[in-house]
Amino acid sequence: MFRRKLYRPSLKITRHADPCRAGNFTFEVWSPFTGNYQVVASIEDGMRRVDHLADLIYQMWLQRHPKQDALADAPDTDSTDTGKWGEFRINATTYRSYDTRWHDRPGWARATGLIQAAGTTCTRVGYALPRSSPS
Repeated sequence: MFRRKLYRPSLKITRHADPCRAGNFTFEVWSPFTGNYQVVASIEDGMRRVDHLADLIYQMWLQRHPKQDALADAPDTDSTDTGKWGEFRINATTYRSYDTRWHDRPGWARATGLIQAAGTTCTRVGYALPRSSPS
């Protein structure tokens, strides 16, 4: 049986306490290809990017691509971070699954689907998920 470690893209939403900061929220996508978070302009952009990365990883998984082992999973959370944040990730296999975590529960927990994962993440940071998302 073919088993490889999964590497998952994720979308992290951070709520900033500084009222002078424009937008009060930052959206970042974890890219397993670069091994870092990349800032995106909106939750919609982030969800599209995470979905695209999951598609690429799934293709690598199907083809048993040797460079799949060079990918990096999102790091454990920083215990010194006192801000409000929430994050969800996509497990890009034949049947996609989703996990969430947030500032006061840093361990990953299974979500039933993309809508629940995005909704839980937004609720935990106080962000109103646009009605058109997720698609």
